[in-house]
Amino acid sequence: MGKVITICDIAKEAGVSISTVSRVLTGNAKVKEDKQRRIREIIDKYDFHPNMLARGLIQTRTMQIGIITADVCNPYYSCMFVSCEKAANAQGYTLLLSDSFGEREKEFKLLEKMVGQRVDAIILIGGSVDNLITDTEFAEKVNLITNQIPVVITGRLDGTNCNRVNIDSDRAVTLVMDYFVSCGYKKIAFAGGSPSVKFTTDLRACYHKLLKSCGLEYRQEFDVTNKYYDESGGYAAMCRILEQKERPDAVIAVNDLTAVGVIRAIAEHHMRVPDDIGVICFDNTYITALTNPQLTAVGYNYAEYGRIIIENAISAISGDRVSHETLVEPELVIRQSCRILK
Repeated sequence: MGKVITICDIAKEAGVSISTVSRVLTGNAKVKEDKQRRIREIIDKYDFHPNMLARGLIQTRTMQIGIITADVCNPYYSCMFVSCEKAANAQGYTLLLSDSFGEREKEFKLLEKMVGQRVDAIILIGGSVDNLITDTEFAEKVNLITNQIPVVITGRLDGTNCNRVNIDSDRAVTLVMDYFVSCGYKKIAFAGGSPSVKFTTDLRACYHKLLKSCGLEYRQEFDVTNKYYDESGGYAAMCRILEQKERPDAVIAVNDLTAVGVIRAIAEHHMRVPDDIGVICFDNTYITALTNPQLTAVGYNYAEYGRIIIENAISAISGDRVSHETLVEPELVIRQSCRILK
């Protein structure tokens, strides 16, 4: 049996340090092109495949990133995890997924568990980071962790050193309102979402602002919240809207699952989408293609979203400067749930 080639052998033959070979293998820092070429030629010559555990020991890293989501059954969170996992795997990292089920105490325990597992960074998507008003105890806990390892969040956590990656909420609502107005809709409702959630509050604030700038009337009875971001929440919110004496001609659903409930409520009130009411939702997960009609939706380019989150996490792990907040550009995907009004 031939000699087992190690990272030390690669470094010796290339005439470079072990850390330089490690940087080439992970792509976590820049290495001069001539050194990269020499190292890769040797790697190819021996068909070298690094042992992940050994690599972690050399770098004092585990090459693992922890990710905590609020509800992995929700298509938004599952899309986010998959996009993050693909981006992490491409950089030689493995993701450890945990679901907090939206429970604050479970979030605390999961944070402690991941630190104990020596992950190189933690990503928080949903849960306490979504709160409009920051939970100070949770923020203090996260700050203790950021003294040891980077924490990247999608949301808001005031008073912390977390790196944030968020959707441009104003742009998302502008896409919806511009499209509704271009179709001729004038009585636009907003269904679902909790006033305690930062992103939802931002969406609603922009909705109010754009109604005014478009010369359209804001009707409080058309603006209905619901704490459940699912089909039942959308159904309940839309039923309240349709109980009014005057009905909207279009509705914004806070997410895809809410839109499913909105469509059901419209059907039960003997109306049709888009013949009687146009519908647009946020998220654009696989759900939007399963409804009848298929839903026009604002999507978040999940591949890009996940790539930015992972790249920011890895940059922070390497000690590179990372901007405090990065905004992801949303996009409108037009399907069959709206029509041009005559």
